Formats: sequence, structure tokens, C-alpha cells
Amino acid sequence: MIRRPPISYIKLSITRWWITRHSSTVVAITTTAAQKKLPPSSSIHHHDLPSFLAHARRTRLSPTSTLYTGTRYEYICLQTLARLSFTLTRTGGRADYGIDLVGHWHPANASSSSSSSSSSLPSHPLRVLVQCKALRSKPAPALIRELEGIYAGAPAGWRNGDTTIAVLVAKRPATKGVREALRCSRVPVMWVMLEELAERDGGYVEEAEEEKGRVRQILWNAKVIELGVEGLGVGVRYLSPSSSSGEKRGDNRGRSVEKEVVLTWKGEPVVAGREEEG
Repeated sequence: MIRRPPISYIKLSITRWWITRHSSTVVAITTTAAQKKLPPSSSIHHHDLPSFLAHARRTRLSPTSTLYTGTRYEYICLQTLARLSFTLTRTGGRADYGIDLVGHWHPANASSSSSSSSSSLPSHPLRVLVQCKALRSKPAPALIRELEGIYAGAPAGWRNGDTTIAVLVAKRPATKGVREALRCSRVPVMWVMLEELAERDGGYVEEAEEEKGRVRQILWNAKVIELGVEGLGVGVRYLSPSSSSGEKRGDNRGRSVEKEVVLTWKGEPVVAGREEEG
């Protein structure tokens, strides 16, 4: 009797075949809705920042509690990373094995001001596991070593340390030690510094439509590049002058201009686009 390989092996083989870039047909296979399906949210009471804030008010959850501040930061990360073409769901909880967000990073769902550049973006979604650290202290290299161990607690489909990116999001920039640990890691690792705007304001505005976070730093190691993102880089985008908080510089009229770190493709800035239905 002929033994057929397991489905998971077939899917992995298809993905690896795509990376060789021999056929555009394979791209359509690797971006199906089935592959993009996310694990369920860890809570039945909230699934994003607005629903969590409503739940917190309804249950009178203290804004100074660890549960409130930690969960709020996780949802701010989920909301802000969407601008970098991440599609995520929150899975954090009491037994989350250090995993707060799970999902995909879609380099193909970014559009550039140059159509010739955007047409060359990698088209396959990359699986990601995200830890959110609302650090007050200076980050240590041990955070990267801890991050490398999160695959054991990942949901099915996200446990492969060769093809799934481990992302650490923190409020502080990576130190020299963290950068070295990231460089030496044997798995795909990304560091994102994501700052809460409200903390710079000294208060927290809860309107759902307002942006709550700013990306200040993005780093990744060579293992991430091997997954097919050659040509993807990091740049600075200067926002319109406003009174909102953030890192700013003055324009030629003396007004403050806020800046944010964004992704670039071959030197040109890219912005998140809509995910295609499979």
C-alpha cells in the first residue's frame, strides 16, 4: 500500500516551492483563505481595543491594574502593527506560553508609490508569533533567548521555527546586547519598538478611531531575510504637523512634525493594503 505524506508536509513543500519563485501559480496556492485562517481569540468578551475598553468600563477594571495595562498594550500592538501589514489575533492569557498575538505578516499586501517596486514584493504570508513587553527598564539579551522558546506553546501551524517569525514588541529600543542576541539567533526574529502615544501625553484617550501607538524601531535578523524579504528595509515617515504626541522635528514654519518608522521596498516607503480574499 502506498503511504501518502501528511497534509502539513504537502503544504510546507508548496510554500518552499514558492520561495524558489519559479511559478506565479504557486503564489495563489499559498495565499488561500485556509492558510490565512487565524486561531480564535483568547477572550469571548473582547477582540480588539474598542471592545476591551468597553469591557473594562463595564466590569470596572482598574486602569492601573496589570491586567488592564498589559491587555491594553497588546491590543495597541495589534492595532498599530496592522499598518505594517500584520494580520493578528490576541491569544494571550494565563497559559499563553509567552505568546500574546498570533497571525501573519503580508509583505505582498503593501502598496508602494512606485508600481514597479510593489509588483516585486514577496507574495506569500509569513506566520508570526508576537510577544508584547511593556518594559519600563532597559531590555536585556535574555528576552531574545526567551523569545526563541515560544514555538513549543504555539498553535498548530505556527510551531515551525524555520518558517515562523518570532516578534518581540517593546516600549524601549533594542540595546547593543539585544541586537547581538538577535543577530546570533538561529530562528527568524524581529524586534519592534512600539510606543504608546497616550503615555507621552500623560493621559489616555479612549476614542477607538484615534491611533494609539507609534513604531519607533524595526530590526530583524538574517533568518527573516531568508524567508523571502530581500529588498525590504526601514525608513522614516514624517507626518502632518499636529498637536499629537510623538517624536517630532520642526518644519520650515516652526511647527512640529511627528515621525514614525515605516517599511521600505528598495528604498521607497510602503503602506499597508487590504488583504485579498482567498
